[in-house]
Amino acid sequence: MAAATLTVLVMMAALLVTNHRYLWLGDTTAAYYGWWYHLGDLVRHGQWPPLIDPHAWRAGGLAAEGQWGGWSPLTVTIGLLASGSSHLLVVNDVVKAGLAVVGALGVFRLVRSYDAPPAAAYVAAVAVPMGGMTQYLDLPSWAAAEMIWALLPWVWWALRRTMLRGANPLPALVLGYLLVTVGYVFGTIMLVIVLGACLYDCVLRRDRAAFRRVLVSGVLLGLVAVTVYLPGVLTASATSRNEAVGGLGGKLSTDPLALLASVLPTAAVHGTTSHLMPYAYLAWFLPAALWLDWGRARREWRPLGGLLLFTVVTLAIVDGPAKLGPLRWPLRLQPFLVMSLVVLLVVAWHRFGVRPTVRRLALSLVWVGVAGFLALARAPSMWVAHLCSIALVATGLALVWWLVVRGRLAWVAPAAGVLTLAAFGLQHSFYPDPPAPQRNTPTDLATYQAALPGAVGDTLQVGLSDQVVKSNPQAAQQLLIGSGWYLNDHPIQNTYTAISYGAYKHRYCIFYQGNTCPALLSTLFTTEPTTGRQRVDLLGVSSLLLIRRDFPTFRLAHPPAGWQVTDRTKYAVLWTRRTPVPGAGGVVWTSPQTSVSDVVAGDDGTSFRVDAVPAGGGTAVLSLLDWPGYTTDVGNLAPPVDRYLVTVHLPASSQGETVHVDYRPPGWTAEIAAWGLAVALGAGWSLFYAVRRRRSRPSS
Repeated sequence: MAAATLTVLVMMAALLVTNHRYLWLGDTTAAYYGWWYHLGDLVRHGQWPPLIDPHAWRAGGLAAEGQWGGWSPLTVTIGLLASGSSHLLVVNDVVKAGLAVVGALGVFRLVRSYDAPPAAAYVAAVAVPMGGMTQYLDLPSWAAAEMIWALLPWVWWALRRTMLRGANPLPALVLGYLLVTVGYVFGTIMLVIVLGACLYDCVLRRDRAAFRRVLVSGVLLGLVAVTVYLPGVLTASATSRNEAVGGLGGKLSTDPLALLASVLPTAAVHGTTSHLMPYAYLAWFLPAALWLDWGRARREWRPLGGLLLFTVVTLAIVDGPAKLGPLRWPLRLQPFLVMSLVVLLVVAWHRFGVRPTVRRLALSLVWVGVAGFLALARAPSMWVAHLCSIALVATGLALVWWLVVRGRLAWVAPAAGVLTLAAFGLQHSFYPDPPAPQRNTPTDLATYQAALPGAVGDTLQVGLSDQVVKSNPQAAQQLLIGSGWYLNDHPIQNTYTAISYGAYKHRYCIFYQGNTCPALLSTLFTTEPTTGRQRVDLLGVSSLLLIRRDFPTFRLAHPPAGWQVTDRTKYAVLWTRRTPVPGAGGVVWTSPQTSVSDVVAGDDGTSFRVDAVPAGGGTAVLSLLDWPGYTTDVGNLAPPVDRYLVTVHLPASSQGETVHVDYRPPGWTAEIAAWGLAVALGAGWSLFYAVRRRRSRPSS
């Protein structure tokens, strides 16, 4: 385990030495770090769990988003670290390197649970973090994907420990809880497959007691999943997530031939960009599967039944449709295919390996040759990389074959570790840059806090800032992207979201990372027909940050009546109201003869006093996004004005009353009950086991 830790840390250090921002790219800077920081800041101020942020508008459905990880002790801990340090890059790199080590050691323990020796476990532990998707997307960009990847092998190990040994279920429940509460749905999907694999093992063993233990564990973790994901499910109708079923092929998908070629570290497939990247790379030593005693494997496969099932199901998903409902990009699950194939191979080699003949070596080299042909056909311009890759993998297989034939088995694991690092080095020499966007994001807290001087009240950025910061590092010091705005003190609507409120998004053309189309500026000053007010007033916006390159100079210098130019930089112009208005949550319009006062807006709702209302009732419109979950204790909620604003119908009897419009995630009672039940039953089961185990021990 120490050797595996050291090897993985060498890999991480090599990435950072060659590019100190390798782990600070894409969604890490646009989404995750800002989420962590804001979550940690909320927890520090006693606001837990975070449910909604009215000022973020389309990105404010925190409970529905899931990936905020409000129920996750792991994510909250990372958030406390992030919000407690001004050295963003250091915190990020430590967290990601730590997760890489955790994942590798989880694979080590999983292999050992199949009674394979430590040397075999080491080979698997150092190979799994080198998978193509882990190297080029999860590590540099998709932090939540790295988190679930790191936790899954530990959960699997703990479930096998509970299943096979009848051990205390507490480790399995705690680790499973950490996995589910990350809020990244693919982690829960993989957990379901792991539970199915463990149940299949129980069936093959005809062990009813073990089956019950795994089943109860699954039920308890399912209750946690209800808490985490039910808000998103019940909110989905209001979001912009596409639920259409897609076909094969497309972005971040693969095919059987690409997987066949994936024993070469330079074999590439299409990913998030038009460029080919080695996303599908699995492991260089997979052709050693041809060195197994397949007759014995067919007779004695049952102890590996669950592992086989997991591999087959994961392979079907990775090689399946590019889009299935709101789930898309199946190649994102490739790290779990790497995990299952590598674990399966090293465990099978321990059980069914034979001293390979020259013929078996030749067959494995044929596999490498076919992989090379496929790689060259897919990316002929990378022929030098593919030839080097073929030479390295062929040499590595030949070396391992020679060590096995000569009986020098003690050298196999160290040689495999060195060859794995060599494949890693070769891969990054030809593909040095991940495809995740480089937005030149600042790494010190002071820069974030200094941005947007002169802004007042709620702010909205208008224009394609993402394009500016990618091409100009200086612009990134002033124009923050996505969740980076959470590190600034000004409330702004341009934060990152993976779901987005559909009607708002389409009205104002705001993209997932906070970019907007330039036409938004005109839309803001159009009149909403029901209220007769400008839409910028209904949003409660008092500051507009305009990207220079998207507007004529004359337009930037002449704001509408009631607005003024407050600040000018090389990249943006700031307009502010001469008289700022209340931000999100306020009452922005009432119907004729209806008036309200004493408006108090908070994060979880708004209250106001009804001063006058006509005999036929009245209407109040609030500057709140009409997320499912809002309720009112007086009157009732009417269809949202402009398809997205919370609208309250006030009866004639409401005059003189105080109205409370409060937010709770849809299904909140069931979600809290599910969480409490899961925690209580899990703790009770674990305590019962510990007491029974203690009493069953013979007295001294």
